Amino acid sequence: MAEVTMPRLSDTMSEGTVGRWLKNVGDQVAVGEIIAEIETDKATMELESFDAGTLQRIVIPAGKTVPIGDVIAYIGDGVLPMEAIPAAPGIVPVTAVSTLIVPVPLAPAVHDTETGRVKASPVAKRIADELGVDLRQVAGSGPGGRIIKGDVQEFAAQMTSSTPAPTPTTDSRAVPMSRMRKAISRAMSESKPGVPHIYVTMEIAMDAAMSLREQIIASGTTISVNDVVVKAAALALRTVPAVNASYTVGPDGQPAIARHPAIHVSVAVSLPDGLIAPVVRDADKKSIGTISAEIRDLAARARDGTIKPSELDGATFQITSLGKFGVIEFGSIIVVPQAASLAVGAVRKVPVVRNDQIVIGQVMNVTLSTDHRVVDGAVAAQYLQELKRLLESPISMLI
Repeated sequence: MAEVTMPRLSDTMSEGTVGRWLKNVGDQVAVGEIIAEIETDKATMELESFDAGTLQRIVIPAGKTVPIGDVIAYIGDGVLPMEAIPAAPGIVPVTAVSTLIVPVPLAPAVHDTETGRVKASPVAKRIADELGVDLRQVAGSGPGGRIIKGDVQEFAAQMTSSTPAPTPTTDSRAVPMSRMRKAISRAMSESKPGVPHIYVTMEIAMDAAMSLREQIIASGTTISVNDVVVKAAALALRTVPAVNASYTVGPDGQPAIARHPAIHVSVAVSLPDGLIAPVVRDADKKSIGTISAEIRDLAARARDGTIKPSELDGATFQITSLGKFGVIEFGSIIVVPQAASLAVGAVRKVPVVRNDQIVIGQVMNVTLSTDHRVVDGAVAAQYLQELKRLLESPISMLI
């Protein structure tokens, strides 16, 4: 009898929620087949079966949250031993009888009676937050009484039509953090107090890089400014490998520095409820076009919840860009265990002095945040000098 347990699907995950079961009790399951969707602090991900057989019991119903390692189902070929059956109401195991006994679900319930947690999809929770809807007042029409997006929208529409326009008030409303927002809060709190940050900013002339980008687009390959920056940042890490490192503890229990031979760059992607950072592996070895295609694919799957856990872990360096919002300069927080993070501002046209003449130039500010235990200010400056050289002479990135 094989146990299906709540897996660790991200490095910050401590618990997970069963979004929905894609297999029913009594269904045959093959190795590698998707049996459920798991909602983590980062995204909704698919759960593959490591065993083949019959799904004999679903221990944790959809909508319930449990810690990593807890048993959520059993897969096997024989009769489930009675001692392995936890006291979970409304679920009947498959038994060795001539007729398959189909489990009878309980009456729909909006709340988990054990935890008091409202059973709602991630999208429904986000829309409820945006519309100011109290999910405890919404009747769920999804499986097991789970609240879905349409339930929230219908409730909000009824509430709007039956409630007079509110008068302005100074009272504030506390909105509970989502799972993703809690994870971001926890990760940033662990990083900022525990990691001594230093920030080094440099202005980069982007005329040549923007011209190269236009030529690549004209050739039929769509790339963004950030794609060019990712390539340059990865190559700069190859030249200044001290930045591609992590603070760690050695075998003797003493502080140590881990030097990473591979260059894996994570790129921050904004989501409705926070952000996620998929990883472009071996970014220094890939063309700008390949990097661009990978980032678009990763970002799309991150937003629709189909990204794989392995595509979110293992980064050695991170890039965050707020240029599309018109932000000129900012500092980003390092994500442990990385030792550096690059914050990229907008490319803007400004008067610049070149050859003692005032002309219009395209410039971009970048700020490198580093863990001062691993990277000193001088090394950070050397890295930015190399990044500047690459972006101001971008043809070298194509050779």
